[in-house]
Amino acid sequence: MGDRIENSPYKFKMYVNESEIFLCQSKKVSADDFKLLKKRIDEMYQVNLILDNLPAIRYTKKEGFMLRWTGYPVGVKVQNVYYLFNHLKFKVLIHKYEETSVARVMGTGDAVEVMPSEPIVFTYEVAFEESDIKWPSRWDAYLKMEGSKEELDKESQVQMNEELSGWKLVVGDVFRAPSNPALLCILIGDGVQILGMAIVTILFAALGFMSPASRGTLITGMLFFYLILGIAAGYVAVRLWRTIGCGDHKGWISVAWKAACFFPGIAFLILTILNFLSTHLSWWILWG
Repeated sequence: MGDRIENSPYKFKMYVNESEIFLCQSKKVSADDFKLLKKRIDEMYQVNLILDNLPAIRYTKKEGFMLRWTGYPVGVKVQNVYYLFNHLKFKVLIHKYEETSVARVMGTGDAVEVMPSEPIVFTYEVAFEESDIKWPSRWDAYLKMEGSKEELDKESQVQMNEELSGWKLVVGDVFRAPSNPALLCILIGDGVQILGMAIVTILFAALGFMSPASRGTLITGMLFFYLILGIAAGYVAVRLWRTIGCGDHKGWISVAWKAACFFPGIAFLILTILNFLSTHLSWWILWG
């Protein structure tokens, strides 16, 4: 989307005009990097710069008219030759107002050399110029661009539609923390353990390692795999617990213990109750 803002290595000193400032030097351009750069140039990728919360404007004169764009292309292709913009010239307009300065950026890119198979040097220069453009009017240059007002209206309408429909309607419910996160983590961890046991058991049985002809082999294998996959159950339960807690690991030991004892405890309780009922029922039938 191109909506992530990163700090650039460009450094300006207020009211200090500088030229031919060394910015950085790339490593040797490999064949893969060269192909990627050519692809980005063919796809007309743009570099966008922001100073004082204002996008940099690129000015170009064509047939006596001043054309303006935001950002500048990575490079250009002329007669099957690729040129890379590795030198920028910045012109910063300053308007004095009560000892504070506001700025509007104008940047131009120069294609100075054919893309080589050696390190590329990036440079820039900056010039400050006083302007009569006041703070409330600093967006006028952007609004006067051809089609800018219509584009802003379209963008705001699209954002409004996104907020009122689709994912925006359910995002609050999806990312809301559950009322009982510990129980959710325990159930998911035990579910992973049981599912893994079933898959591994079926796989080994299909490969012939556990023949149904051998009595007790399947049950023994299931119990063995269930015990081994207790590691996966504990990991998944604790991992989900930390995810819900936004990285906070407090209480993970309790969650791990509960995940280890929850399903076996329920199975033991059910078998104990069934065994007790069957024993007493048999005794009642025998002596009753």
